Amino acid sequence: MVTTLPRPESAVTPPAAVAAPPGADTPSPDAGQIAALLAELRSVSAAVDNKEWLSGGLAGDPDAPLGAMSSTERPLSALDSAGVGFLTPMISFLEEPLGRLRGDPDSVSSGAGEFDSAGRDATSLAEEYRSTAAAETSEWSGQSASDYLKTGTELADGILSIGETALTSSKAMIAAGEVVAKVVTAVTQLIAEAVAKITPIITQALAAAPATFGQSLAVAIPQCVQIAVEYGGKIAGKLAELLASGENLIKLVEAALGVLKVVKEAVSFIGEQAQAGASSGDKPVGVDKSDMSDTSDKIDSEGLA
Repeated sequence: MVTTLPRPESAVTPPAAVAAPPGADTPSPDAGQIAALLAELRSVSAAVDNKEWLSGGLAGDPDAPLGAMSSTERPLSALDSAGVGFLTPMISFLEEPLGRLRGDPDSVSSGAGEFDSAGRDATSLAEEYRSTAAAETSEWSGQSASDYLKTGTELADGILSIGETALTSSKAMIAAGEVVAKVVTAVTQLIAEAVAKITPIITQALAAAPATFGQSLAVAIPQCVQIAVEYGGKIAGKLAELLASGENLIKLVEAALGVLKVVKEAVSFIGEQAQAGASSGDKPVGVDKSDMSDTSDKIDSEGLA
């Protein structure tokens, strides 16, 4: 069994969400709150993009394509090729992590693609609302024009925030898959290094076995197992770094979801105010909440699978 090493500390602290005013049942966003929330989401997205969440030595390991997740390579099969396959059962624990790490890269790409599409749709919708608000106020003047344009801009930023969260979720899914692929590649390389050290020891012992009445094998086998145990510790270290990296990434995604919740509350408040204004004779900005609900509900229910 692979020795479990202490798990590295999480290295990333997600940006703090801008909270709704305390003591109020309904949020009362000021002019810059949604813009600040959008900036917060973009900060989280940049942290995901820049892989600031990677822990320990994983940041320095070579990148690997997403397809490496489904690799079926068996590095211990080199022992069979060298004619010393009898040793494989004694060190088979080295390959056990590969079975747990491997997965279907297509399912990762498909899930990320859905979030990416939803994010792009929301971004397009936000720009449409922004353009509409600007066009409808182009010939207006006075406070009513300023208020109308301000409300339209806030709603557009709110929808854009939903799109940004979906895009961040898409990036996070791909990044998580790529890091798993990186660890699969790193573990495979470590096993190959162990086999490269073990093979000459055991083959020489096997060749000398007739002359030593098997004593050479009795000495060599424990040496080979010890090498495997040492590399098992290195593999456990990679797995611990992967776990810590995953926890860091989840914190970033949860931070984005927390910001999104505040955005949705603020947008709802603005919509209610706009409807109240319409009942008193003002013209409301034309926002259909159903345009926003599908994307935000998908993000809420699925998060980072």
